[in-house]
Amino acid sequence: MRVGGPGPNQPVMQPGLTLTVTRDPDAIREARRLRHAVFVEELGAVPTAGGPVAGGLAGEGLEGDDFDADCDHVILRDPADPAAGVVATLRVGLGTAYTEQEFDLSALKSAGRPLAEAGRACLHPAYRNGMAGFILFKGLLNVLHSHDIAFAVGTASFPGADLTRHLPGLRRLRHAALAPESLRPVAHGDGAVVIEGEAPRSAMAGVPALIKTYLRAGAQVGDGAYIDRAFNTVDVCMVLDLSRVALPGLPR
Repeated sequence: MRVGGPGPNQPVMQPGLTLTVTRDPDAIREARRLRHAVFVEELGAVPTAGGPVAGGLAGEGLEGDDFDADCDHVILRDPADPAAGVVATLRVGLGTAYTEQEFDLSALKSAGRPLAEAGRACLHPAYRNGMAGFILFKGLLNVLHSHDIAFAVGTASFPGADLTRHLPGLRRLRHAALAPESLRPVAHGDGAVVIEGEAPRSAMAGVPALIKTYLRAGAQVGDGAYIDRAFNTVDVCMVLDLSRVALPGLPR
C-alpha cells in the first residue's frame, strides 16, 4: 500500500521529536553542521576539495557535496531542546550516482523498477540509544513511498577504515543478509574488497546500530565492502525492497 509522507517543510510530530522533510537551504545548513560534527570531527573524515567531503563547506563547519542540492533532507529536531538544532538527518535522492562510485548496481538496475538512494545518515551522540534512528527510518520510508520507489540503495558505514577490525561483523552480515544475485550490488573500484569466511552470530555486536535498523526492516547487503579512506569508513551497500519492509509500525 502506498503511504504518503510529509511534503517539504511540513513537520510531523513523533514522540518527543519533530520530523521534517525539506529542501530549505537554512535547514540543510543545519543538517550539514551535524554531519560535520559526526563525519569530520567524530569519525575523522578528511575534507578535500573535489572529494566526497567538500572542502569549502567543511571550512565553515558544514559537511556537504554536490549531491545535496538534488536531495530531500530528512531532519529531526527535539522540541524540548531547541538549541540542539538538528539531532538526526539523512538525505534521499532519486538517482544512484553516489552509491555507484563504490558499488556496481547493474543487477539491481536491470530489474527496471524505480530506484532511489539514501545516504549521509547520522545522529547526534545523545540520541543514538533512543527512538531517533527508528523515527529517521520512518521518515526515509515516507519519502520513498511518496515517490513510488520500489528499491532504495545506499552505502552504510563501519567507523574507521581498518578492514581487519570490522571483518567479523562484515562476514556475519554477508552470511545473514546477502541480497539475491538478481538484485545484488557488488563493490568495485580501487577501494573494493572481497569479504569471505565465516563468523559467529555474536559478531553482529560489531555491526553499527543503524545498519541493524535497516536489517530489521528487511534490508539486505551487497557483495563485498569498500574502504573509503576519505571518510575513514568501511562501507557496505544496503538494498531495501519496499515490498519487504517488515519493521512494526513502519508503512508497507
